[in-house]
Amino acid sequence: MTPPPQTLQSILDDIKSLEPLPQVAMRVMTLSSKEDLVPRELVEVIQTDAGLTAKVLKLCNSAYYGFRREIASLPEAGNLLGCSTLVNLVVTSCTALYFRNYGGQSAEAARRTWERSISTAISASLLAQVQGGVDRNRAYTVGLLANVGHLVMERFLPDLRGELDAALASGATRLQAEHEALGIHHGEIGAQLAERWDFPDVLVDAIRNHHSPSAARIDTTLVGLAHLAEMATQRHWEAEGRAVGAYEFCESALAQSGMTRERFDELEPRLAAEIQRAAALIEL
Repeated sequence: MTPPPQTLQSILDDIKSLEPLPQVAMRVMTLSSKEDLVPRELVEVIQTDAGLTAKVLKLCNSAYYGFRREIASLPEAGNLLGCSTLVNLVVTSCTALYFRNYGGQSAEAARRTWERSISTAISASLLAQVQGGVDRNRAYTVGLLANVGHLVMERFLPDLRGELDAALASGATRLQAEHEALGIHHGEIGAQLAERWDFPDVLVDAIRNHHSPSAARIDTTLVGLAHLAEMATQRHWEAEGRAVGAYEFCESALAQSGMTRERFDELEPRLAAEIQRAAALIEL
C-alpha cells in the first residue's frame, strides 16, 4: 500500500510549521550541556517566565518528589533538586503544552499520548538508575520525547485509521503499518521534529531509533534503555486493561543496556508504583 504523496508532504510541512518550544526551554536545554552548570544559572532563566515558574514550583511540591515542607522559591527548588532535575521539570512543563494543545486530536487522545510519554520518561529514569551507565535525567528526557512523533501522526490518523488498521490486520507490524499508511513512522517523524527544534544529536538519534535500538549511532545504551522503558509502559497499560497499539520487543535492547530479561521483569512492580506517583506530572 503506497500512501498518497500529499499525505507525506503534509506531514513534513506540518513538522516544518510547528512552533518550537518556548525560548526559555531552549535556553535551559542549551545550558544543560555545560559541565560547570549551577542551579542559579537555570533559575535566572526560568524565572523570566512567570507561568513556567509556577508550574515548576507546583511540580516540586507534588507527591512525586515527596518533600516534607513546601518549596516556595526557584532558588530553593534548584538547591534541593539539582540542575538535571530542574532541567527535566522545565522540559516537562513546556512539552506538556504541545501534547495537550496540538491541533487535530481529541482531548482524550492528547491526554493518552501525554500520559504514555510521562510513564515512559519515569520508566527510563528508573531503569537508568538501576542499571547505571546512563544519567537518569537524560534517560528521562529521552523517554519523555521518544514518542513526540505521535503529535504529528494524531493530526492525520482520523483520515488514515482505516489504512492503518488494514495493514495491521494483514500481518504488518505496528511500525510497518504506520509506514504503509503515512509513508513514515513515528520515530522518524519525531526525529525530524527534534531536528527542527535543534535538539542535541544524542536526543535526535534516540528518538529516531527507540524502536530499532541496534541502529543507534551515538549512545547505544541510552537508546536500549529508552526502548525498554516504552516496553515497560506498554506492559503496564496492558496489565491495567487499557488497549494500546503494541510495538514489538527488541531483544537487542537488553544486550545494549546490559540488562537481563529476568531483571527487567523483576522491575515491573516498582515501575508501576513510580508511574502511579507521577499523577501531578500527568495532570500538567
